[in-house]
Formats: sequence, C-alpha cells, structure tokens
Amino acid sequence: MTELNSLILHKRTQERPVSKATLDKYIKQYEFMTNLYNKKDNWIIKSTETQLINLIKKMDVKPTGRLNYLNIFFMIKSINEQPTNEILKYRETLFKQKDKQTEIKIQEKKEQHLPSYEEVNKFIDELYNSGDWIRWLYNYLIFTYGLRNKDVNLIIIQGSNYNKLDEKEKHELNYLFVKKTETELIINDYKTKSTHGTKRIKIRSRKVLKICNLLKDGPLLLKANGSLVSNDDLSYYLRLFQNEDQQLTEGDYFKINVLHIQNQPNSLKLLQQIATTRGTKSITNLDQFYNLNDD
Repeated sequence: MTELNSLILHKRTQERPVSKATLDKYIKQYEFMTNLYNKKDNWIIKSTETQLINLIKKMDVKPTGRLNYLNIFFMIKSINEQPTNEILKYRETLFKQKDKQTEIKIQEKKEQHLPSYEEVNKFIDELYNSGDWIRWLYNYLIFTYGLRNKDVNLIIIQGSNYNKLDEKEKHELNYLFVKKTETELIINDYKTKSTHGTKRIKIRSRKVLKICNLLKDGPLLLKANGSLVSNDDLSYYLRLFQNEDQQLTEGDYFKINVLHIQNQPNSLKLLQQIATTRGTKSITNLDQFYNLNDD
C-alpha cells in the first residue's frame, strides 16, 4: 500500500472520519508536491524531516499554504510512526507567520471602509422587492447566519422528498429542507465539518419559506447551461453586495455582522449564536480574526 493510500484509509477509518472534500484536498496536495519535485515511490516516508522542510521553504506560497502542505508530511510521518519533532517545530514558526499575516489583513480591513449593517440589509431587501429570488435567498442566508459560500451550494427539497433519500445522500450534500411552516438548513459539506459535524439551522422566516416554495425542489445554484456549480466556482457565481467601489465577500458580510452584534444588548449570546451557525470554533476566534474595533 502506498503512503498516500495509507493516509486515506487512516482518515476514513478514524473515530471521526474526515469529509470526502477534505480527502480530495489531501490527494491534490500530495499529487501537486509529487509532480512539483518529480518524486515517486513513497517519497515522504523515505525523506528526512529536514529534506521535507526544505521543500516547503522552496514553495512560493503564503504561510497558510505552507501549513497545508506541511500537514501532509506530518500525517504521513505520524501514521508510519516516524519522527515529527522537526516538522512540529517548523509548524510553530509557520503559525507565527500566519498570525502576523492575519494581523496585517485585519489592519487593511480597518483602513477599508465597509458598508454598514443597515446598508447591506437594505441591499438584500431590494433584491427581494425586485423579485431576484435566488440572489436574495443566498444573500439572506449568508448574511443572517454568517455562512460561508460553500454552505449555500445546496438543494431545496420538500420534506416528503428528503425522507426518500438514502442515509448516504442525507449526510453528504447541503439541503434547504422545506416544512409546512418553516425551513431548515442541513449543511454537511462545509469547511469545519470534521470538528463540528452536520450543521442544522431552523429558519422561521416566512419569506424564506415562500421563496423555497416558489423556486421548487432542486439545486439553488446552476450555471447558464443547467449544470451544477462546483464549490471552486462559487466566488464567480455568488453576487453579494456591490457598488461602484466595492464588491463584498462572505468574509466581509461576517465582519459587518460581528461589528453590529458588538453594539447590541446581549452581544455575547448573539456572538455565540453566529459562531455556531458559521461553524467557527469559538468566540475567541471571532475576536482574533473578525473584530475590527480599534479598542
């Protein structure tokens, strides 16, 4: 068995198996490095820690990217019971570099004037009033619940049809489950599922229920030719708030929400709620990565 196959088998059979999307990412990262450095035949197992670290240092990528590739080395070395002390030491260096880069990004965001919470809300309301149903729905979901782009690559489905799905289908895709008086987001394919499991978010908005019934069952996002939109293409197909000067991302939506919540009564509870629906580990993460207040 190759070192890559051993890694995949290990990740599939551990107590909390990783998602298919994560396994695909591991495979792509491994194959990229194998081709980049013209390697073959269980080359990570055969390489020393120093040799592997030097390969990472040669890569023209940001600290986050280097951490991802280094993680492949760490996992393969670990499951084959080989030393990883030097890899872990270098990983700490990369974490510090990543944190510094994050601080710079936050400072840049502070200097960039983001629209207010009210401005974004008004924009989303105008989408609804103009009958732009699909665009309204994914903007509403992302902004209201702090979702990432991948979360809204979903299928609208009536309860009777959802109950006909097999267990594998129910736990692989994302659904907007339509009930009689409410809807429920069932999000299986998202960034931190391996940590938090399936996200289930009850939505009591009458507008969401109305639009889901109007749109009928099927994928929310489709290309012009009727084919499904892949997760890699979402940033192209999702059109969030934009004006002459800016085109916001889901990360911008989330930052605007966090700033808004900080000025509301019972803000701690509200922050915990939006951290949960986003799939963020803790409020501490929100403060580190999304708090744009100067104090």
